[in-house]
Amino acid sequence: MFFLKCQAVATVVAATFLATPLAAAPFAYISNQLDNSISIIDAEQGKVVDTIIVPGKPAGVAVAPAGDKIYVSTPEAKGFAVVDVKKRKVITEVLVSDGALGIATGIDGKRIYVADWYNNNVDVVDADSLKIIKTIPVGDSPSGLVVSPDNRWLYVANRLSDSVSKINLNNLTLTKTSLVGSHPFGLTIDSRGERIYVANVQSDDVTVLEAKRLLPIATIKVNMLPYAAALALNDTRLFVTNQDDGSVSVIDTATLKEISLIDVGNKPEGISTHPDDRHVYVANWFDSTVSVIDAKTMKVIDTIKTGNGSRAFGQFFGR
Repeated sequence: MFFLKCQAVATVVAATFLATPLAAAPFAYISNQLDNSISIIDAEQGKVVDTIIVPGKPAGVAVAPAGDKIYVSTPEAKGFAVVDVKKRKVITEVLVSDGALGIATGIDGKRIYVADWYNNNVDVVDADSLKIIKTIPVGDSPSGLVVSPDNRWLYVANRLSDSVSKINLNNLTLTKTSLVGSHPFGLTIDSRGERIYVANVQSDDVTVLEAKRLLPIATIKVNMLPYAAALALNDTRLFVTNQDDGSVSVIDTATLKEISLIDVGNKPEGISTHPDDRHVYVANWFDSTVSVIDAKTMKVIDTIKTGNGSRAFGQFFGR
């Protein structure tokens, strides 16, 4: 099964004090697939403050805009779990399909979007009733999802079709699909909704798409098996996890050139940016850790021990 990888012996990394203090108190929610759990990291303290059991091999993570709930895709449980942030426990398990992987929420919090890896569609779930209200066919093996800042569009990375699809969220219809690199997986969008950055696992590069017309602008070479991406410093720098060499590529979004390569843990996968827009958190699958990068200095300033098999695929920071 695609979601389950061979378990490696976790490397225990002692946490160090942050070189630069973080802004007060947001939490990062890290899915630990091999432990069936989520680690809650207090970004101010720089450590895990709680662990929540989530059955079903949790993978994808999305934080509700209100910050009161976390949605976690559970491939083996064929759906997703709803976690209450205050209670710090699973309050509902939602059956969607046996291919649930990528997950995202609308900006208004009214809908949850789930990529169905096996059935090649995106399920649209009402956030109140937790019922599927629409199933939208896309490309083969959809994975990463991202909603535009104006809540009008949903973008979907179709791994086995080598494409990205654009869905109109007003009428829930597919409007366009464009080819990108080989086996796209994670993707992110800038704060103006103008550019989409797509990590292409098999071609070892990032496709930059103009969001409005879904047209390629550039292809940027990175390192081995890029998995996901996140923006920082007012969208001026893009950070891309490279699974096979334990690194993160840093791209200047003005020149669209790689400007740095940062060593992190073994098999980095999920990546998300702290609300301060400066500190970038990277989930390291084989090390069962999270690396914290200072986007200004482009240095790892902390390593936090999490659970076994940390993936954290999606937007895992709450505010």
